[in-house]
Amino acid sequence: MIQKLYLWACERLYHELAWSYDTVSLIVSAGGWPAWRRLALELAPDGPLLELGFGTGALLAEGATAGRSIVGLDLSRAMHRVAARRLAGVEPKPPRVESPAQALPFADGSFTGVIATFPAPYILDPVTLAECRRVLRPGGQFIIVGLWVTAHRDGWQRWLPVFYGEPAATQVEQMTQRVRAAGFAVSWERRRVEWAEVGVLVGSRGE
Repeated sequence: MIQKLYLWACERLYHELAWSYDTVSLIVSAGGWPAWRRLALELAPDGPLLELGFGTGALLAEGATAGRSIVGLDLSRAMHRVAARRLAGVEPKPPRVESPAQALPFADGSFTGVIATFPAPYILDPVTLAECRRVLRPGGQFIIVGLWVTAHRDGWQRWLPVFYGEPAATQVEQMTQRVRAAGFAVSWERRRVEWAEVGVLVGSRGE
């Protein structure tokens, strides 16, 4: 029941409550969210990037400000409105596209990296994965940050299992096999950032 309620609340944050997304994220992460999210840029290869599910546009703004060539894609019109306000003063302004991840409106081999942070389940849809591989250049990488977060504060694991928890080995293997089946070589990283360990999946497209 708690997990269903959590998933329902997350869905609201992507639509009618999109304006509160950043605030809620900061609260539930005890301030760790920006640093966790930033891992995607730190790990991304040089060259043009695509961010799937850009949300409020924070990572788009950081990438553009840092001189990265980055394009954002999100299906939520509410998130596009929030991101537009955030990016109003950012130059160069990163392009934003309203589209599902299962039908990326980009040519084959358009990007060296595709990144996603704390994604919804669509990210592991076989069609999404096939599309990500298609738009990546040979040698490109698909980086997913935040498939899980493990808390390293006493008591947090006990009281907040919905937010912070280590996945079972079988779950990790299932995710690995799904991404591998799409044509990626898969590796995992565990990054200790702030007070938590963040799980990062890296899928590498062959030459």
